[in-house]
Formats: sequence, C-alpha cells, structure tokens
Amino acid sequence: MKRHIQLQPLSRQHHNGLLAVLLLRKGLDKAASLKDMAAFILTLWQQDLAAHFAAEENVLLPAVPVTTTTKTNIKRLLDEHRQIRGQISLFEKNAPTSEAVKAFAALLEQHIRFEERIFFPLVETLLSEATLAHIGAALHEDLQNTCMNYPVKFWE
Repeated sequence: MKRHIQLQPLSRQHHNGLLAVLLLRKGLDKAASLKDMAAFILTLWQQDLAAHFAAEENVLLPAVPVTTTTKTNIKRLLDEHRQIRGQISLFEKNAPTSEAVKAFAALLEQHIRFEERIFFPLVETLLSEATLAHIGAALHEDLQNTCMNYPVKFWE
C-alpha cells in the first residue's frame, strides 16, 4: 500500500528501523560483539528513533480524532513507545545480552509493522488533506542518516 505523501517521511524512517532490525539479526547470527550491537541500538535511538517517536506523539497523534478504534490503537502505539524506551534505558544501564538485542529487534519490528499495516492506514482515512498537509509540513527527515552509515559493520 502506498503511504500518503505527507506521512511518507515517517514511513521512510520505518524502513530504516526495519533495516536496523535486519542488521541486528544478522549480527546475532554471526555472534557479533554485543557491545557493538548495543552501541548501534543507542545510536539508532539518539539519531533516529527518539525524534521519530516525538514526531508521532507531538505532531501526528494530536491530529487524530478520538474514536473507539483510534483510542485503542493510540494506546497500543504509546504503550509500545514506552516499552522501546524502557529497552533503550536497559541498554544504557546494563551490559548487553543477546536476549536483550533479540527482544529489542522483535519489539521494534512488531511496532513498525503495526504502525504501517494498521495505524497509518486508519489515520489516512480519518484525516483531511489540510490536516495531513499540516502534519507533513511539520515532519523533518535526514535521508543521509541511515543505519547503514553506522561505522562498525558488525553485521558483515
């Protein structure tokens, strides 16, 4: 499904997130350094996910009308954001484990798939073109800053 042009910056960021999941899984398969993978996750958070979550929470969600369906989906989106933030906090405080890397990758993938397959299509049906244009104008993206540019290629 083609995403509405105004939401495409968020979808391109989702693509980068899915690529990060793939790279983490490759790293796990190769028994790469857990410290390198944890550093990658923290860099992904700092350079991409934190701003992405802020854009969804501060730009997109306030525009979504509250209905029974959107309320449930908004709750899930915010719950998953909290869970991912919690996992980031664990990587900041604890020595990384393969289980923690695997859990982070699984949660990030599940979250992105939910947004792309359920939440965004729902939002696109509810928001006016003017509202979508307002959202699109507020979104920023850095197409140069992708996880493939990470200096330590632990997945190779």
